[in-house]
Amino acid sequence: MIFIVSGRPSLGLQMKVGYSSANHSIGCSTGNSFDITAYSEGTQIWATAENLSCLARILEFNRKAGLHLFVLDTRLVPYAAHPVNTLDWAEEFAADFAALGAFIRESGIRIAMQPPVPFSGPGSYPGYYEYSAMVLRAMGLGGDARIPARAGDPALFGEQFDKATPEVKRRLALMNDDLCTVARCCEVARECGIPVMYNHYFSEDEDSVTGALEACARTWKEEDGLPLVRFSPRTEGATTPAHTLDPPRFLTFLERSHPLDFDLLIDFPDREQSALVAMIAAFEDPRLLPGRKKLRPGAV
Repeated sequence: MIFIVSGRPSLGLQMKVGYSSANHSIGCSTGNSFDITAYSEGTQIWATAENLSCLARILEFNRKAGLHLFVLDTRLVPYAAHPVNTLDWAEEFAADFAALGAFIRESGIRIAMQPPVPFSGPGSYPGYYEYSAMVLRAMGLGGDARIPARAGDPALFGEQFDKATPEVKRRLALMNDDLCTVARCCEVARECGIPVMYNHYFSEDEDSVTGALEACARTWKEEDGLPLVRFSPRTEGATTPAHTLDPPRFLTFLERSHPLDFDLLIDFPDREQSALVAMIAAFEDPRLLPGRKKLRPGAV
């Protein structure tokens, strides 16, 4: 059983900044797993309990640090999306998920969970998306808790979307990548009635940032929460992701994003360290201030 001592609620920062999956500062992991050949319900219960306990520690760290966006590790419940699973993990850990969800809501933290496979086409696996939706539902989170998805094959996305469960449909947020440009994602999103999460790693060029952000932001409705944006640029002159945040480059991105409001995922291998640097670098950005009217383009 997880016990979380709730602190003072967050001040409701307009722009929520955060990171994904792991925290290198606190010495635990939410991705504890085991070899599938060793599967048993007892082993799965042990690993899941360890992961949920660590998640509680990460959320407490994030609340204190002012990091109010977090993307869950899909290994939170090992093999939950695999046919080998026989455990009703949502029932087994119902109280734990409820406690985590209550802390998340009280702290004003926004949660997402991104499956490691595309939504459609080669390599897709619907079970990952159903599992992600079940986790967010078990936590009792609202419609702003999203499931970012790479399209895979844009031509097949709509067909796969029609087969998805209602819970998956209402939480999906399509992300642009090397196979699906911002323009194509927005087209697919309009057809399916879902929003697009802007992925800066696959931006066509730095000069296109403002237009791409505006196009993606128009796909978000009020009930979806603020638009989500992933900032994880490539290393200058290379095709590989940067290891850590470069403050001047980040500030240039923020300047080009004005005056749009969105929640910002800082996605680098050093996880919370880059997110904390981003908070310091953006300290004077008025979008971090509470009590200010949100500005977003009209939804399509």
